[in-house]
Amino acid sequence: MGRGLSKVIEVAETLGVGRDWVYRRIESGELPVVELGATGKNQRVLESDLDAFIEARRHGA
Repeated sequence: MGRGLSKVIEVAETLGVGRDWVYRRIESGELPVVELGATGKNQRVLESDLDAFIEARRHGA
């Protein structure tokens, strides 16, 4: 299928930030997630969405 899913902690490690920072981006709608349950504990980020999030914030390229 080619759609990698990452846990919030993995996204935080990739970006070099804390989990709270990632959760704030999710809550604000800046970073889309896939909900795998009724609670926010099972949120995953599509690899392509993380790539788009990063690309949208690039400057000077």
